[in-house]
Amino acid sequence: MRLSRFVAAFLFVFATTQFGAAQAADTRYRVCLDPGHGGSDPGAVYGGLAEKHLNLDIAQRVAAALDPTLYVAQLTRAGDTRLGNSDRAAICNAFGAQVVLSIHLNASSDASVDYVWIFYGKPSKDKAFAATMDREYAILRPDGNGLLTHKAITNFANGTLLKSRAPAALAEGLFMSNADEVVLLADDSTDPTAPPNRRQQIANELVKGLRAWAGL
Repeated sequence: MRLSRFVAAFLFVFATTQFGAAQAADTRYRVCLDPGHGGSDPGAVYGGLAEKHLNLDIAQRVAAALDPTLYVAQLTRAGDTRLGNSDRAAICNAFGAQVVLSIHLNASSDASVDYVWIFYGKPSKDKAFAATMDREYAILRPDGNGLLTHKAITNFANGTLLKSRAPAALAEGLFMSNADEVVLLADDSTDPTAPPNRRQQIANELVKGLRAWAGL
């Protein structure tokens, strides 16, 4: 019995050491993507679309667009799961994230409202990253006439941002409640030969910010 316990303990230490060594050997930039909401928390719901599904779809598009030879991405959720903000931060911390991006879409009771808004948690840790994401995010208005306006980056006491050890930001890429946006967001095509749909446009702008921050 004692020998079996010794062997089990040895194997656990060996496996843990090997995993740590493998993780340390991977020098790719580690990005943790946090699709907001999930499970019983749908987020905003407009035109038959739930924000939780859109956030996950956009996060998956961001992960797919990052060069796998330079980046390794971890999503806090891969399905329709509800997570607390502390849980999201814990996942990113366990992953050893070098940057954390929480992905959301905004909403308003006014269907004409539409702009970009990026948030940071701790100014000393997060503000510079949020500023980079804001600067790089240049998405066209739904009608294609000019760029969507930005609201100034703002501090937000969000647990995912505050408890993540890496620089973290929360991106509200546009207002899904906007009458024109909700129509565009219904297109879930992933055809790489077609012009980018609205979800892909959002993902592409977020990727620009991540690349600028990482310098890769």
